[in-house]
Amino acid sequence: MITELEFRRAYDNLKKFVKQTPLIYSDWLSKELNGSVYLKLECFNPGNSFKIRGAVNSILEEEKLPEKIITASGGNHGLGVVIACNLFNLQCTVVLPKSTSQFRVDLLKNLGADVIIFGDAWDEANEYATSLVEEGVSKYIHAFADKSVMMGQGTIIPEIESQFDLNNVDIFVASIGGGGLLAGNSLAIEKLGYDIEIIGVETKGADTIALSLKEDKLIKLENIDSIAKTLGAKTTTQEIFSIMKQHVSQMIVVDDKAAVEALFKFLEREKILIEPATSCLIAAALENKDLFKNKTTIFVICGSNVSIDEAMNWKEEFGVL
Repeated sequence: MITELEFRRAYDNLKKFVKQTPLIYSDWLSKELNGSVYLKLECFNPGNSFKIRGAVNSILEEEKLPEKIITASGGNHGLGVVIACNLFNLQCTVVLPKSTSQFRVDLLKNLGADVIIFGDAWDEANEYATSLVEEGVSKYIHAFADKSVMMGQGTIIPEIESQFDLNNVDIFVASIGGGGLLAGNSLAIEKLGYDIEIIGVETKGADTIALSLKEDKLIKLENIDSIAKTLGAKTTTQEIFSIMKQHVSQMIVVDDKAAVEALFKFLEREKILIEPATSCLIAAALENKDLFKNKTTIFVICGSNVSIDEAMNWKEEFGVL
């Protein structure tokens, strides 16, 4: 398990490579929810998501740097990894499932990644990526099931400490794909000594954790049936599932249409284009306003890797006005 000292050391090391992301007060959501809402804008990181944190920390944990980093991704993790590799002058191979949008494929290639398309979902891409690792030459960075990655994602909490008094926060909300973001930050909240309720959000068709917690056992989805492809892990690990059981008080699942509606509401109100894997948080909040009434809540705006064309296609597909 990760200690307070490890989280703080990771954050101190990360600050040398990754700039602090804004924590802003949302007038709109505060009024909508009748509470105090703050947005941690992880979408302002290099790569437009929180993923750079875990990638950089994983590389920094190595005593000797490898020649190459190999990973599998639904898009955002790969972007974080290739940007981290560029910081350390390392080669990078990213294996993507066939469901990855061309927009994300092009982003990765433009940053210098060697991109391989394999499998129908992240899980198949991940299995293939691990087969490419050469001992002593390359290192594999898992998208979520890795201590150093979770530690890196969990540096959001010590970073917020420098921006806001976390003793005044009631609820912390983040979306879940494989679970590294929420697991890392749940542990950080505990280890750094804060009493904050933790809520996780998924989309229908990518709701691995919600189903697993409901059944009280680790569930593997047959396929990912959601437009939120960056939440597209069919299952997670027993360790992350156990962390979720211990720390997450509630899971909220929203459908794709609600996520798209929230995407455009957020764009209109906050002037930031976010992806469905992030807008699902806003949809969850707007569908469950009583949970946040008279509460101080932090929402992790975790990613914005979406094109205008994708967003407009979803708007038409789901009949969003």
